[in-house]
Amino acid sequence: MKIYLAGPVVTDDKEVKRQMAELEETIERMRLPAIHPGECDMRDDFVELYRPGKHKVPNAWGIDMRTWGQCVFTMDVVAIDECEWMVLADYGRSATAGTSWEAGYAFAKGVKILVVQMPGVEESSLMTQGCAANICKYEDFIAGITCNEQDWKVWDEIYDHKFERFFYERGRRSQVSVTLN
Repeated sequence: MKIYLAGPVVTDDKEVKRQMAELEETIERMRLPAIHPGECDMRDDFVELYRPGKHKVPNAWGIDMRTWGQCVFTMDVVAIDECEWMVLADYGRSATAGTSWEAGYAFAKGVKILVVQMPGVEESSLMTQGCAANICKYEDFIAGITCNEQDWKVWDEIYDHKFERFFYERGRRSQVSVTLN
């Protein structure tokens, strides 16, 4: 199974870097085998974690900034397209533009999103909350409290229903507007 870890990539804040590294280590340690019970077997399955910023563009120093940016963008889009889940580090309303874009794109592609509220966050964006299969606190995620098999199974089913309803209603609105024109 593939998981995309979304959150700040470019930051000078040492605490944010530490927290993102801890999220990454937690996912690697847990291997999240219970996200899709029946499909993921703890003994046999492998979780592949994609972390933007960790992947390098070959020969990056030899290409111009625009080409480099397009390469990074393409790598991230492909990774989101291929993942089943996104773990999103939610720093509230001060989220980076990149993280917000990644969440919106993932939602539109049907990727399930677990929003992890980072320490000190009191208010999240309504858009971030709306796209989430579930929301948990950073401390709970790190401790493994939010990752038991039953929780992931329930979130999976809730999200599938929410996603189908969202696009069904969106499609109906599109048909109505076309009919009125």
